[in-house]
Amino acid sequence: MKPIYYCLLALTFITLSCHAQTEKKQVSSVTNQSPAIVQQIIKKHAKVFLQDSITNAVSIGVLFRGKTITAHYGELDKGKGNTPSDETIYEIASVTKTFTGTLAAKAVLDGKFKLKDDIRLYLAGKYPNLEYQHKPILIKHLLTHTSGLPANVKGVDKIPADLPSAEHRRRVNAIENNQTKAKFFQYLHEVVIEVVPGSNFKYSNFGTNLMASIIEKVYKKPFQELVKEEIINKAQLHNTRFHLSPKDQKRLANGYNELGMLMPHLSLEKTLWGAEGAIKSTIPDLLKYIQFQLDDRNPMNKEAHKPLRELDTNYWIGYFWWVIGAKGKDLHFRHDGGAAGMRNVLLIYPESGIGISVMTNVIGPQIFNNLSKLGKGIYYDLRKQ
Repeated sequence: MKPIYYCLLALTFITLSCHAQTEKKQVSSVTNQSPAIVQQIIKKHAKVFLQDSITNAVSIGVLFRGKTITAHYGELDKGKGNTPSDETIYEIASVTKTFTGTLAAKAVLDGKFKLKDDIRLYLAGKYPNLEYQHKPILIKHLLTHTSGLPANVKGVDKIPADLPSAEHRRRVNAIENNQTKAKFFQYLHEVVIEVVPGSNFKYSNFGTNLMASIIEKVYKKPFQELVKEEIINKAQLHNTRFHLSPKDQKRLANGYNELGMLMPHLSLEKTLWGAEGAIKSTIPDLLKYIQFQLDDRNPMNKEAHKPLRELDTNYWIGYFWWVIGAKGKDLHFRHDGGAAGMRNVLLIYPESGIGISVMTNVIGPQIFNNLSKLGKGIYYDLRKQ
């Protein structure tokens, strides 16, 4: 079963930018010191991506042979000529889950909990409903989206999926913006587990936030503070955060739907834990994050990439990371992120040391597929070099 897949320090930061125009959209890029062949590869695949009529801009980050390259094309707001840059802040949405998973890996290594622990050991109160046929939800089930918990907070899953994207998002925001942790745990008392935990894959933002609450409890420290201390600060992600200052808000890219309508930003960090998708970042910071994840000297990262549950042949899920392929067969760690008006894909290939982040500020039926082709296309071409 396929999930939403189809669903520390940077050594060198090089910004690509040359000038070109297509008939419908301005495409800008500036080149500096990166090898010409790398520039050509990125530009070739960006050009293909921008052929989709609804896409207006794309930002690309590549880690190759120990160096980082960033490239930005198009305009964030149609007609304004505002090409994205290394300073542009994006909502990374569900890529946030990899931060949550990495922190969970640290908790396992620190002996704070075990993968096979019943989650109720870490919840206040009694939850006899969090089991099926006397088989409880375990920590590893939260990390692999196999807990049987609902996908979202109460009410979101009842919103008709076929609504226009703008109306669907309006209704989702109305529910999410009214959330409290008390409401979250009340709903946790109400949910009914209908399958044996661990047996079925069901992507769960709700379960990810529950994981964050458990991490928070075992460390006796706020979840967002832990993420900042253990990942953001250690990886030196100076432009990555849950909460943006008024100054940084001006750098946050607008997002659009497939009709070109301006979409609202997420506010997940303000009501619950934000563990499922509240982080904002820049392309250079995401490349630093890739370097951080590739650092084998850090046992937390190695643990986070362990495959925990097989979903298909050579297709696993680890600590919220998709683990795809096998040794010698393009093994990579991946996660996708989708906000109201943003889409991004993060790819890490540990055997070659290649990492890729691709980001666009529009949603649409083919955007994830196109971003995937963009990222993989760049990887396959770089692999030949």
